[in-house]
Formats: sequence, structure tokens, C-alpha cells
Amino acid sequence: MTFLGKLAGGVLRGQGWSRATPLLRGCLSGAALVASVDATLSLARRNRLDQILDELCTAHDLEVHRAVEIFETDLGRIRTDGRAGRAAALANVKRLAGEPAAVDLLLRIVQALALADGAASAHAKAMVEEIAAALDAAAPTLAGTQTAQDQNARVIVIGNEKGGTGKSTTAIHIATGLALQGRSVACLDLDGQQGTLSRFLQNRKAAQESAAGVVVVPRYRRIDPSAAGRRLEAEAEERGRFDEAMAELDGCDAVVVDTPGHSSHLAQLAHARANVVITPINDSFIDIDALADIDRVRREVRAPSQYCRMVWQEKQGRDLKGRSDLDWIVTRNRVGQLDSRNTREMAALLDVLSRRLGFRLQPGFSERVVFRELFFRGLTLFDLADHQVPHSGRRSLQRARQEVESFVNAVTAAEDRSTTAQRG
Repeated sequence: MTFLGKLAGGVLRGQGWSRATPLLRGCLSGAALVASVDATLSLARRNRLDQILDELCTAHDLEVHRAVEIFETDLGRIRTDGRAGRAAALANVKRLAGEPAAVDLLLRIVQALALADGAASAHAKAMVEEIAAALDAAAPTLAGTQTAQDQNARVIVIGNEKGGTGKSTTAIHIATGLALQGRSVACLDLDGQQGTLSRFLQNRKAAQESAAGVVVVPRYRRIDPSAAGRRLEAEAEERGRFDEAMAELDGCDAVVVDTPGHSSHLAQLAHARANVVITPINDSFIDIDALADIDRVRREVRAPSQYCRMVWQEKQGRDLKGRSDLDWIVTRNRVGQLDSRNTREMAALLDVLSRRLGFRLQPGFSERVVFRELFFRGLTLFDLADHQVPHSGRRSLQRARQEVESFVNAVTAAEDRSTTAQRG
């Protein structure tokens, strides 16, 4: 059981059902107050709320659907009745004043909800402070993750909740391609299990030493997931590590972030800071599941995946605030050389999704043995001179370089347009 569940369980078991109801009402009213500051619940905040409800209800065999009804009723009343609805919710909160364990539980809940999107908004902070004042308690810290607007470096996140799509290969070539354009580049590896980007950069450091400094090696940091058993404790630790690493790397022109092939808190923090999100997929209907649920018989899109909804909501949230600082690129890797029905149908489905979700499609990297061979040497296509390749393979090398160069230029296109507009 997680921290919230243990704490709630201790309070509930000590007071019985009759005293559990005020505690549950107070906690749910506090959650509704924080949720009410936004017109709609973001996916991250909704997921955090689900976790909190599960933990609260599991602690004393409470029915989750009843807790959901109470929360939704309070939230609806706050949004419909305004001051009267908020006053009623605060009255439920005030009933917990003077009970240290209950107050601590409620403040941890509202803190977790306020920080669910990576950074607490001014409205969320004000609401948490109002709840703390109603409890006659100190407000919890809401030092969340810095936003994309607050940073100097352009953050490029390679993300997809599926493995084997070429995320690390993409990160490697974006980083080295930008470095060769004369930009200062750093890398952040969040894939604690695989650590592919870190291993490549270690290989590259060895290549640099053997080549007397000719090979450029970006600065990099690796962050492993927290080993803490309690969710809030683990996420707080990961947020601290992430913010520390980003502050250290923020002096660069660009930070390229490689994420794991599964959902993780570290990946969510990175997406909240991204200026560019690159989502590589393989050119197959199996891999398109990373983007959407599709009807494989009719070859139609039924619904976007949870990952896509997360990025889309991040993008929409910024647009609603008058910001357009998230450029989302989906790239198709390992596209077959020959035109086929599969390739055409994939293109049609991705076109539908791009218009629905707001990403732009870019050709990615073809399947090439040279990528695997160069990895162990710590090199990229940019490091090879023509005379180092057999004559028969030089044309293939040129085509591969053109693919990578075109992709790097596509990644920087939005930034270049923005800079040109500002100068004009």
C-alpha cells in the first residue's frame, strides 16, 4: 500500500466508519476545490485523482464509485454555484482542522493534485493556500517543474510508450546533428532500464580520446527512477533530480531527452518541459498502437492512445494560454523502400491522426546495418568520411546522411521560423 493509503488507513481504522465519512468528505472536497481551478481536468490530473481515490477507498473498503460521485457532486457545485459551492466545500475541509493526521493527509492530496501537470498554476497555488488557511496549517510547498517558457535551452524530447521504435537512434543523431551545426548540445537519459543513449555517449567519449578530440561529445546526465516505495516520495525525489539536471544543462542551446518505452513520471516531467516532442514509430500496424487504437479490419482510427492524449492535452493547454511553444513531430522509421498497400494505408491513417491531434509527420530513418555498427564505435553517419567507406557503399552512405540531415532540419524548422518572425 502506498503512503496515502497507509496514512488514510491509520486514520480510518482508529475512528471507524462514522468518523471516516467526514474525513473522506473533507479530502474529496479539497480535491474538488483544486480541480475546479481549471475548466477541464488534464489527463495527468485525472490520473492522479484516480490514484488518490483508489488509495483512499482501499484503505477501509470504501466503494470507489461512491467516492467518485461525492467528488463530482462537489466539483459540479463549485463550478455551478460559484462562491456558495466553494464555501460548502471549504466547510467540509474545515471539519478536519485540529486533527493532525487528517490535515496532513488532505494537504498531501491537494499538493499532489496541484503538481500533477509538473508545475502548479497561480490559481492552483492560491487554492491550496486557501485550503491550508481553512485548516489553520502551513501550506505545502508547490515548487514544481519549470515550464518551457522559463528555460533558455530548447528542450527536444524523444517520446513513445513503446520500445524498439528507434528513440535512442533518433536522439543520437539529433544531438550530433545539432552539434555539427555549431550549437551547444546536452543530452539527458531518462531510460534507467536500457540507458542506450548513455552507453552510446560513453562509447563516443572513448572514440574522442582515440581520435585526439576530433569527435564532439555532448554533455549528458542520466537519471534513474527513484527506488522509494511510496509514490509521492518517489515522485518528489524524481522531480528534484530532474529539476537539478535541467538547471545544470540549461545553459546549452538545446537539450535532447531520451525517454523510456513505457509510461513513467520522469517522462511526464520531460514532456511538460518540452519545446519539441518527437515520437518515432515503426512503419507497421502493430506499432501504430503507440499512437491510436485502430480497427485492423476496417483500417480505421477508433481513438488516440493514452500517450497521444497526454501530449495533445499538453499542447492544447499551452494553446489555451496563448502559447504555441510545443512542436509535435511524428516520424516514421524503417519505411519500406518499395511502395505497398501497407505503406499507403499507414500514411492515410497517420494523416487522419495528424489532423485530429495536431502533430506534423516527417520521414524518419530507414533500416540500416550501419547504425548498429557505428553505435559500438560511438560514431554517427556525420563522423564518417567517404574514403572510410568501401566505394560500393558510398551512395548508400550519402542517402543515409541526407535522411538524417533532412530530419534535423525539420526539427529546427519551427524554431528558425519563430526567430525569423521575431527579427522581422
